[in-house]
Amino acid sequence: MQITMFQEEHQDRLTEIWLVSVHRTLYDLDPGEIESYVRLFREEILEKMELYAVKSRFGGELTGFIAMNGSKVELLVVHPHYQGQGIAGLLLDHVSQRGELVVDVGEHTPGVYEFYQNLGFVESGRSKSNVGGHIGTTVHLLRPQLSEQTGA
Repeated sequence: MQITMFQEEHQDRLTEIWLVSVHRTLYDLDPGEIESYVRLFREEILEKMELYAVKSRFGGELTGFIAMNGSKVELLVVHPHYQGQGIAGLLLDHVSQRGELVVDVGEHTPGVYEFYQNLGFVESGRSKSNVGGHIGTTVHLLRPQLSEQTGA
C-alpha cells in the first residue's frame, strides 16, 4: 500500500468512497439530499482540507482517505471492500508525524468511539452539539504524539 497526497484526478474516486460510507450510515436520504451532500463534500473537504489517500498494492486503486484540518481528523474513510486491512491505522500513523491528533465523534456512534480508542485515542472532553438539527453529545478524542505513547 502506498500513501499519496490528494490530486484532482482522485476527486471522483474519493467522492465514490465517501458516498458508499454515507449510504451505509444514512439510509433515508433522498436524491436531492445526496446531491447536496456531494457538493458540500467537494467544496468543504476536497477543496479546503489536506487529504491523503491509500493506493492498493495491486492495480493502484484508491482504497481510503483521510482529510485533515491542521491536527484535526475531519474524515477518515475506507471503502468497505478494504476495511480490516490496516488502512485507517496506516493513514493515522502517516499524519501523526505532525504531533498529537484530535477527532470528534458522536456519542451515538459507540463503534466509532471504540475504533479510535483501539488506534490510541483517549477521551479529552465532551460537549453538547447540534449537527443537522440533531441534538447530541460530541466526544472529543486525542491521540498523543507518538513519542508520548511509547514513552520514548
